Amino acid sequence: MNYALGIVVFFVIAAIASMTGIGGGTLFVPVLLLAKYSFHEATSISLFLIAVTGLSAVLRYRKENLIDWKLALVMELFTDMGSFTGGFTSVSFNPVVLKILFSVILIIVAVFTMKVKLEAKRGKEPKKGFGYWQRSFNNIRYSVPVLYMIPLVFVAGYLSGLLGIGGGAIKIPLMILWFNIPAKIAVATSSFMVSITALVGLGGHLVHETMDWKLALILSGAAFLGGQVGARFSIKMPENKVKKAIGYVFILVAVIMTTQTLITGT
Repeated sequence: MNYALGIVVFFVIAAIASMTGIGGGTLFVPVLLLAKYSFHEATSISLFLIAVTGLSAVLRYRKENLIDWKLALVMELFTDMGSFTGGFTSVSFNPVVLKILFSVILIIVAVFTMKVKLEAKRGKEPKKGFGYWQRSFNNIRYSVPVLYMIPLVFVAGYLSGLLGIGGGAIKIPLMILWFNIPAKIAVATSSFMVSITALVGLGGHLVHETMDWKLALILSGAAFLGGQVGARFSIKMPENKVKKAIGYVFILVAVIMTTQTLITGT
């Protein structure tokens, strides 16, 4: 890989990822695949960069008091179980199958991302009763359906560990659409969660394989700076147009990856 070009590309991706809380794996992995890294090598490096990007963004979001720490820790417990399992079992899957699965997930995420309403439903009373966790954060009230949350975030974690996508692209729609959490809080909270999920998933990968640490450390500088820049933009700007743009990018990447896999068989 051309290090100079890689630094620029991964800086931009990290900025986009931290601005939307998606983690960045949905873009990190395809770029690494185009640079001729194997799928398993790409997912390992991606998970490392997701962690760096997320933790960088967290430093900025924490100052603005946008991270719901309690919600993040509870969701992350079950996400991490899935993430380690996904990373540990990744060597059992055919890379071609993983690429096709990854492309399908990209398209699904794109559709959800473009449909997500980024403003909380004002005046709507949070649901109460058995299985609902009542939350009050930054003078905003919402409820979390725990019985649905646990299996869904486990699956999000498993897919993130398996495919190196961080999980934010799956959890962001869940938090905004199902839990009625305002977008900025969802994005900030997701940035914290995806960084932890990525580290756990990376641990699962490293049980079976090694990683190009030189490349990972070089790109981590770009990821950290991109995380800072993206978080600043997210705090100051509405995310609607950014979400739609990311959705279209996901679809384009999915089409390119699927076409390449079907033509080359690798």
